[in-house]
Amino acid sequence: MKAKGSCLCGKIQITIKEIDAHITVCHCQMCQKFHGGPMIALAPCRRDQVVFEDEQMRWYASSAWAQRGFCGQCGSSICYFAKETNHYYFAAGLFPDLSEAKLTEEIFTKDQPSYLHFAEQTIRWPGLAE
Repeated sequence: MKAKGSCLCGKIQITIKEIDAHITVCHCQMCQKFHGGPMIALAPCRRDQVVFEDEQMRWYASSAWAQRGFCGQCGSSICYFAKETNHYYFAAGLFPDLSEAKLTEEIFTKDQPSYLHFAEQTIRWPGLAE
């Protein structure tokens, strides 16, 4: 599946050449603070699968192993970048046409807010997925 998307103001355009159709939800505290709720993310994609037009991309080193990308103009949360694996995890909401995508997994469910539940049956991990 190919995906094209952008931030709210359009200053960051993203094309992913090939992605897996699986969606993961991360309920960790950092994602909740960065996204204002859990991160609903596309399956990880390698750096060489992504084309950015990023006039406003900004990075925040949220830990020793990851950076979080956001738009410097509109503030949209763009992605989580895992330094060790060189993979991007993009916020699914940036991409308007994900008709083939399916929610399959939730991680850090130990941090999931009590008011939030998804209807889909998912694989649920209290911490990181193994």
